[in-house]
Amino acid sequence: MRKILFYLLLFKKAVYLFIYPLFTGAKWLKPIRLGMENYLIFQPAKLRAQKVDKFLLKKFIPQRFITKDNAKLYAWYFPPKENKPVILFFHGQAESILAHQNVAKLCLDNGLGLFLLSYRGHYKSWGLPSERGVYIDAQTAIEKLNELGVCTDNIILWGHSLGTTVAVETAKNNNVKALILQSPIKDIKSAAIDISKFYFKKMRMYMLRTIAGHLIRGCKFIQKFDNVSKISKIKSPILIMHSKADKIAPYYNSMALANENEAAELFLSKKGNHWLNEWCFDKVLEFIGKL
Repeated sequence: MRKILFYLLLFKKAVYLFIYPLFTGAKWLKPIRLGMENYLIFQPAKLRAQKVDKFLLKKFIPQRFITKDNAKLYAWYFPPKENKPVILFFHGQAESILAHQNVAKLCLDNGLGLFLLSYRGHYKSWGLPSERGVYIDAQTAIEKLNELGVCTDNIILWGHSLGTTVAVETAKNNNVKALILQSPIKDIKSAAIDISKFYFKKMRMYMLRTIAGHLIRGCKFIQKFDNVSKISKIKSPILIMHSKADKIAPYYNSMALANENEAAELFLSKKGNHWLNEWCFDKVLEFIGKL
């Protein structure tokens, strides 16, 4: 049943994509375009819901806080041991913090702190997600960690997939300890092309795949989620990681981003895929150990 609902959702998104160009004329259509973009970009993970691991239930401290534009946010906070850094984690599209409970176990096993942020409109957080909105959420999470006694220069930002755009924007505006990008996208347009190719091919809709690619290339999206133009501005140490088997976001995304910042360390793995992340855990610990 979930699979059927998932493909119905994909079909609805495809319809939105095909009619989007009809709303790119007059300025008064901008709010409609933004609404359509947010529907296409964000997909709170109701169809991929997971249970909370009982082991973690007594390990994290729930955080509820409000942004400057009145979005009510939720997060899990795992305090660090001694003076170890805290990871502020940004999940990807069609995910929630529940999808990264293994990151929590990794941090617990190694004494690292962790702040798993749930964006507005996602798991237990209220509000409508947008590019501007999730950037505000991330900055508010930094401020919340400061309130909890964690200095900004002891925070490591870790973003996955679409969450890498949130991590890059936040790193650009804050003097953080380091930045980790896992399976990053370059920008929202290239990501839309990659995702449409993958799912239309999976459904054997080759003609629609070609048409969608042409449509997306011609679209002038209001929201950019542009990692390529921002990553060169980041002064913090950077680790960029990608699985060569990733079929959602191709690994040459990471190669392109690494080329934009000479200080970035690039790690390409033959193991793993887009959704799993155990393949990069050893590299993450190695990177943090050298900071």
